[in-house]
Amino acid sequence: MNRFLFIVCPFLFLACASHEGLVSLSSNDDYEIRTIQLKGAVYSTPIKMKNNTVVVGTHRRSIYFLTTNDTIQTEHRKKLPVHTDETILSVYRTKFWVHATPAIVYDSLVSIGSYDGNMYFFNEKGELQKTIRPGGRIFTNCAQLDSLWMVFATGVKGLWFYNMNADTLFLSRIKRLTHGSPTVLGNALICIGSNDKRMYFFDNLGNMISSFKTGGWIMHSKALPQSDSVVVFGSYDKHLYSVTTSGEMNWKFDTQGKIHASPQQFANGNIICGSFDKNIYIIGKDGRKISEIPTAKRVVSSAAVFKGKYAVVGSYDKYLYVIDSEGNLVKKIYVDGKVFSSPIILDDGTIFCATTNGKAVFIDCTADF
Repeated sequence: MNRFLFIVCPFLFLACASHEGLVSLSSNDDYEIRTIQLKGAVYSTPIKMKNNTVVVGTHRRSIYFLTTNDTIQTEHRKKLPVHTDETILSVYRTKFWVHATPAIVYDSLVSIGSYDGNMYFFNEKGELQKTIRPGGRIFTNCAQLDSLWMVFATGVKGLWFYNMNADTLFLSRIKRLTHGSPTVLGNALICIGSNDKRMYFFDNLGNMISSFKTGGWIMHSKALPQSDSVVVFGSYDKHLYSVTTSGEMNWKFDTQGKIHASPQQFANGNIICGSFDKNIYIIGKDGRKISEIPTAKRVVSSAAVFKGKYAVVGSYDKYLYVIDSEGNLVKKIYVDGKVFSSPIILDDGTIFCATTNGKAVFIDCTADF
């Protein structure tokens, strides 16, 4: 655990944001960028809910519910210093950092874990409904396994299975810390990476059925399912892997840097993933390189694919990169902060991202594509 903290802590202690709720407006080309200042660096990847509500956590012990919907009743809003159509719907303060990505479970509840050891569950208005404390700091998000069970991991070196209806919790152990998030495959198998350099495959009863060992930690790189029996993921050994659920390798793709991001897939089957070597790679589903897009800093952010043929990826150089499925750079968008977490696309086409200096950024430009 000490070695993990030594590596991760340089990311954690960046300057925390002040002036919570301060809004700024700017323009870039012919589109508008609207920014809300949050408290704390953002490493948690946001999710969207109904009515374009965005949920995201920060390292100032906060879970934010943001909305662009003016029809939300005013008693649920937090007033902002200037007039805008973005607002903070609610904020929940935890007891320690929120690094994990939220997830929607049981159709409408938002689950999100914290370094304080709690998994929190909220309704869509941001009102706390339930808290559980399984043991260990929580870095990962939840994945819904079926109508009853969800799965997630914590710092106690294992994969947790939780049934909220029965309030039942059990653990399947893994040798080392699990920092990445689980992926549920269509045949009810679960896969998750670990700091023991392995990708593990479990059945829906918590039995380990196979594993695949790489040469480095598997951190945030969540497995991308190419089918019910094949997944693609990245490792700190600087490779992207395609592996079967029986633990056999199909191919590996070499970069010159650690891979922290989760690979994503276009509608044509091409895969997009960034690397610490400052490049964003587009490769075929067979592992063949199609193109690479250079950035000025490391790429930790995972891509958000929209319209099936475009993706937006953040970099530590403070830009978002819009790339098409053939590997062409379409647009760069400056967001005034390093992007660690992944952007998302809201239902109205707005791009949303959050930065390590606590900026929540709304960009209305996807209609251009």
